[in-house]
Amino acid sequence: MGDNVFIPNPPDVVTILWERSPFEKEAPRTIREATVIGSANPCQKKLVPGKRFNKARSCLLENGFEEIVSDSFFLHGISVFVRVG
Repeated sequence: MGDNVFIPNPPDVVTILWERSPFEKEAPRTIREATVIGSANPCQKKLVPGKRFNKARSCLLENGFEEIVSDSFFLHGISVFVRVG
């Protein structure tokens, strides 16, 4: 019973569905929907529909997340971020 067993926390996962306006050629990507499994702190307030995707992405990357999937479908796209530890 004296064994010290370390059980790591599960990873934090954030998925973002984004969209771009079809009416503006250089329109920024905006968040359509975001889901979080675990925690997205301190970036939670940036994961709101209508907010800019690039600001949320930068926050996640600066806070230990890795972007493991990024795919786009013309005006829409999805990105998945994971933070382990």
